[in-house]
Amino acid sequence: MTPFEIIAQTTQAIAANPSDAEAYKQRAVTLCQMQQYEEAEKDLNTLIDALHTEDAEIYQLRGTLRMQRGDKTGALDDMRKAIDLNPDLLAHLSGEFKTKEKGHC
Repeated sequence: MTPFEIIAQTTQAIAANPSDAEAYKQRAVTLCQMQQYEEAEKDLNTLIDALHTEDAEIYQLRGTLRMQRGDKTGALDDMRKAIDLNPDLLAHLSGEFKTKEKGHC
């Protein structure tokens, strides 16, 4: 399935069920891969703020996006929350910002 097909499918799923957290998550990841960071962050914000997700991966992804956009405080807050939700992420995250190229999720 192409990224455009995934976006179309998840957008339809969200229209049918605005509380479909998995559709928001899949669309956000796909948008990030397509370098549509602003739109991806909107979906992540919806997951966190409106749907009250407790998914460490969502906080980690939003933290990465925030870091790329220069929001170090927001990125740190999100990474702390991700680690609180899943302490096993600490080993992974310790090298993430060192190896991640700017502009990539």
